[in-house]
Amino acid sequence: MTEHKVAYACFMCGSQFRMGPHVYDGKHIHSYDISVCKSCYDGNWDGWASHNEQRLLAHLKERGLPVPKRNEKDRLPRE
Repeated sequence: MTEHKVAYACFMCGSQFRMGPHVYDGKHIHSYDISVCKSCYDGNWDGWASHNEQRLLAHLKERGLPVPKRNEKDRLPRE
């Protein structure tokens, strides 16, 4: 039986990553309603980098989602 894997585009960098049975090359972040690749998720452990903020804030506004409180580094938290 063939396992079904789906390719997604990372919200932050645009690269393609796969998700499906036994394959977790990215993560869906429910509080932002975005999916990101493992590299972007792991690389922003201390909050989203400032060059990603405008896109992320526009996405939150478009979806009617609240802007989370900034962390101690004055960045939007990863989750």
